[in-house]
Amino acid sequence: MSSIKGMDSLLRKIDAVGGNSKKALKEGVLQAAKKVQGDAKDLCPADTGELRNSIQARIEDRDGKTVGLIATNVEYAPYVEFGTGQKGEASQSPPKYDGDLSYRQDWAGMRAQPFMYPAAAQNKVHVPEIIAASLRKELRRLGGR
Repeated sequence: MSSIKGMDSLLRKIDAVGGNSKKALKEGVLQAAKKVQGDAKDLCPADTGELRNSIQARIEDRDGKTVGLIATNVEYAPYVEFGTGQKGEASQSPPKYDGDLSYRQDWAGMRAQPFMYPAAAQNKVHVPEIIAASLRKELRRLGGR
């Protein structure tokens, strides 16, 4: 949360006037996650639409922090995002996949068609703005400034 200037102060103000800062924070994180989800869907290549339609957004509590997650359960998603074979390895793509995705040199493969990483990257500024707006909305609802 340190990426949003004044976050701790805003959370304390909301709680001090009888609001629910945790609820407002969760709503803001979910709104931000849905923004990234929408952009990932827009950027996702679509043959059948299966991959695009599988992109979901949700929030979780991790170690006392609310985290927004955007994910897909389609098993071929990493191959689309990071490419395969020689073309995948040569692609100007997001950071290379650190999981079990080998760029076999005996196979031409397919170029990377990133959609998740660019969606997250293009919202780097918007995510904190959306969360802060949600918190300010809660404070205004309670009669604060």
